[in-house]
Amino acid sequence: MISGTGGIRCEKATSACMQLVSNHKDTPVYHLEGGILAYLDEIPQESSLFDGECYVFDQRIAVTHGLHPSTTYTSSCYACRHPLSTQDLKREDYLKGLQCRYCVDELTEKQKERFESRQRQIELASQRGEVHIYDPKELVAT
Repeated sequence: MISGTGGIRCEKATSACMQLVSNHKDTPVYHLEGGILAYLDEIPQESSLFDGECYVFDQRIAVTHGLHPSTTYTSSCYACRHPLSTQDLKREDYLKGLQCRYCVDELTEKQKERFESRQRQIELASQRGEVHIYDPKELVAT
């Protein structure tokens, strides 16, 4: 089992996993020195035991080996911040800035109104050639 979100959460997750598997001595728990991002950066994909992509809390959404941005998860829902795949963006229940398949049935009317208002403001700013509210998580590094 590989667990890691960075910082103290990784330490807590390792401890919790060790307690959960304490009755199963044949189930090892590994703690990655430097965390999962260091592992993905340093270990070649051919030698890696990691399968999948790693969610990150910045504009990359998710990364793969070598810390390359994901080509599967390219966006996140403005409403619930859930990572979205290219397939999620094509679904009928996806409305940019308003909802995705993960939150469409979870939003209150008040939240829907707020998200609609925010999306209108984003679109108006874009039409004027302006950036809406500065949000460093939404900027793409150049």
